[in-house]
Amino acid sequence: MSLRITSTSVVGATILAFSAATAFAQAKPKSTKRIPIQKEAAGEVVRDTVMRTDTLVVTNTVYRTDTLFRTVTRVDSVMIQPPVIPIRLPNGFYIGAAGGSSSPDGSIFTPNGVGYIGQAQIGFQRAKQVIGGRVSGTYTGLGQDSRFSAAQGGRARLWTVNTDLKLQAPLGRFFGLTPRLNAYGIGGWTYTWYKRLPMRLDSPDNAPNVLVFTNGDDSWTGRNGWNAGGGLSLLFGPHEVFVESRAMEFSPSGAPRARQIPIVFGYNMYGWGRTFGF
Repeated sequence: MSLRITSTSVVGATILAFSAATAFAQAKPKSTKRIPIQKEAAGEVVRDTVMRTDTLVVTNTVYRTDTLFRTVTRVDSVMIQPPVIPIRLPNGFYIGAAGGSSSPDGSIFTPNGVGYIGQAQIGFQRAKQVIGGRVSGTYTGLGQDSRFSAAQGGRARLWTVNTDLKLQAPLGRFFGLTPRLNAYGIGGWTYTWYKRLPMRLDSPDNAPNVLVFTNGDDSWTGRNGWNAGGGLSLLFGPHEVFVESRAMEFSPSGAPRARQIPIVFGYNMYGWGRTFGF
């Protein structure tokens, strides 16, 4: 009973106080005067300082692998016995050329002088074979004798074709394993063409001691004959150099036998043959 009375009294007091405050506020006079407001002096502005700290954590892991190769060159000095140089011997056909001088003899000796000769040859000869063969052709321009040159009308000319057998004999090796020195003999059939060739004719029967000469014809004349001679050759690999001399004879009509005696230096190229390692 006493609790309800107390609560009612409190509520009532509260309402009464609120009503009194409202009435006082309505009864308070309002002022129409403006109150001046000035800004604060410079330097008195209050600034807010904000401190911000960002923390960035970066984790960057790089894995790198370097590969290094090291090259080492090693040089050993070893004395190696050089192999024996093989000897390549010619085995078969060869071709070559030669040149030199040619001397007149026999019936063409007196009215002619020493001239030049050129030669080309082809043959077959094995290095260790004794017998071989050769075919050659020559051209000769004989010199002029002063007593016959005015009447000759030019240098005497001779062409020859020679088919020969060749016999060779080895003499040994020089300067080590090669080259090989050979001696050889050569001879066979010869056919000669000649032009403007002055020569001594056969002596008349009634005057055997009289010498009769002719200036020769201005046309080509051919006669059979023979040749024989020899030489030395130096053989190294497929190459051969040689020096050679021989007599090439033919029989002119109405005159004693005529000869030219050439001395030539030449070169032959052989085909490759067997290889010997001795």
